Amino acid sequence: MKISCDFCYHRCTLEEGQSGLCSVRMVRQGELVTQAYGQLVALAVDPVEKKPLYHFLPGSKTLSLAMYGCNLHCNFCQNYTISQPSFMQNPAAEPVDGPALVSLAMERKCPSISFTYSEPLVWQDYMLEVASLAKAKGLATIMVTNGTFSEEALNRIFPLIDAYNIDLKGDEQFYRRVCKGSAKPVLDAIEYLVHRKAHVEVTTMVMESEHDTAHILTLANQLAVRGVQVWHLSRYFPRYLATEKATSETYMKQLLDAVSSSPIEYVYAGNSEQKQATCCPYCNSLLISDRRYVPVHPEKAFVGGRCSRCNRQIYGRWTS
Repeated sequence: MKISCDFCYHRCTLEEGQSGLCSVRMVRQGELVTQAYGQLVALAVDPVEKKPLYHFLPGSKTLSLAMYGCNLHCNFCQNYTISQPSFMQNPAAEPVDGPALVSLAMERKCPSISFTYSEPLVWQDYMLEVASLAKAKGLATIMVTNGTFSEEALNRIFPLIDAYNIDLKGDEQFYRRVCKGSAKPVLDAIEYLVHRKAHVEVTTMVMESEHDTAHILTLANQLAVRGVQVWHLSRYFPRYLATEKATSETYMKQLLDAVSSSPIEYVYAGNSEQKQATCCPYCNSLLISDRRYVPVHPEKAFVGGRCSRCNRQIYGRWTS
């Protein structure tokens, strides 16, 4: 008997003993299961800005966790040792249950829990178990994802996740050639979540050999028509199978200048020396301090989620 997995757009159909493209979901004794359920390969307290989320509880800490796995095979993967099948192994550690993670977050004074580092879609059953417990205790939930949801996964996940950082890696050709994936489910997921008023920020890792100005402007337009308001352009550094040179600061500045007139109001450089402050898009008042330096904090001109100079509402979820 074959069983279909609906955790991501691949919709792998599997027989007894087979694993999906993610190498995490498999059929065992006639049931579709998540291997190494609850066995964490990463657990840390991070600034929420590292997700990156710049418009969601800025200046706060988030308890970040991951299990093994990913459903894409990007040759530049920055976390390949915990995402790619050739590096996967059964952790020796005992599974960590949800109540323990919620207690740890509260003990460390983290107002949120983040599912991150690898790809939470492929272990979403565990993510949703933990997220449900976290929300019951008043904690926010964050998902850092490649965005290749199935429709069923979107419907399951949306009620339990408060904020998303979604990778949009390039155009369809780039996905097929470099990531063994597709851009369509990512764009569809972004549209679904933005339309339903979820907090969404998007990240694109910029490679000089792959992302020219025209490419970036095309992505900007695709995001803008879907209502995205926060976009992170992150510098690429060679990792895993990719050997292209690191993206230069000069190139980052060139692209930031190019998208400065796009409809996306908040565009930031990531892994970069470029300034990373938030300014009001209407009157240019400084609202959030430069995130290259700590602590990150709101300026006097930013009160209750509004610019006090022009009284415009600023997109995001802000600490009171």
